[in-house]
Amino acid sequence: MAFNTAKKILIAKRESTAGTAESIASADFDVRMYEAEFTPDIAGGDEESKFLTGDYGGDTAISGTRGATFSSMTKLSQGATIDTAPKWGKLLESCGAVGTQYVATGYGFEPLQAGDKQTSTFANIEISDDGTPVGLQDSTKGVMGNFTLSAEGVGSPVKIAYEWKGAFASVTDVANGSIPALTSPDTSVGANFQNGDVTIGGTSFCVQSFSFNAGNSIEYLFCPSEATGIKYATIVNRVPTMTLSMIAPTASSYNPYDVIKNNTSAEVVITFGSFTLTIPVAQVTSYSKTDVNGRVGYELTIKLNRNSGTNASLQDESTWQLLQGATA
Repeated sequence: MAFNTAKKILIAKRESTAGTAESIASADFDVRMYEAEFTPDIAGGDEESKFLTGDYGGDTAISGTRGATFSSMTKLSQGATIDTAPKWGKLLESCGAVGTQYVATGYGFEPLQAGDKQTSTFANIEISDDGTPVGLQDSTKGVMGNFTLSAEGVGSPVKIAYEWKGAFASVTDVANGSIPALTSPDTSVGANFQNGDVTIGGTSFCVQSFSFNAGNSIEYLFCPSEATGIKYATIVNRVPTMTLSMIAPTASSYNPYDVIKNNTSAEVVITFGSFTLTIPVAQVTSYSKTDVNGRVGYELTIKLNRNSGTNASLQDESTWQLLQGATA
């Protein structure tokens, strides 16, 4: 019987114990995700296995580790209240961010070592298009990921694109009536890159677009005691970077050549809607000139350095904060 996929859903649930799969239910289907792609990452083991028969026939290969890589995207939308984590916050947590509630004023995320093993279970469900649809579910546990926060131009939606990695646990059918339904998602309209402000060292500039990559390196933790050969995925390094396109100001206002030459660092703050992205110690490492609607522009490549007490509102180890609302 052919399986004609017409629809797809992707569900995530934070794991209580890293690498221990959680059961997925409708209550966990509370994040509106977009553009999901799922790819098995299965090692072939000794796939060239041969024994001495005097011919070229091969023996049965033994399968190796079984993982999966996949991707998704969410739009940046506010939680139910200003001091409540947005539903997509659990995805950011599985990218190494740790959430902090600022009672009555806001909710923020920072990259902390304490979040390096905040794994999730994911269910990727393809749904058939017949009258009594069946779901085909790929289950992945011990998932961690990296994300890129970006706006592709003034007035464009602010999006978070994720890349995930975890242990591929199973492929199963989901009967009609048991396919999870979207339950209590955030309903606020997503933020767009407009009616905000971008400052470098406290000075506002006309920024056209930005792309901030959290820079997480994700690797499998291989373990022979696991059925998949993989205990879970984990963050092994972070090298956060940002590219930022701006209308070129006068050299007296901002001189990227001097900034690079002198190894100058400055705080970068980007606001959009109820959100603020703060980079306490941003260092420009290179720049190029670009055309911005017929005007001269700069495209800056920025390295994010450790806070180390520069911003009293952030942890010393933090390189950035994504804040909904305010800290006080």
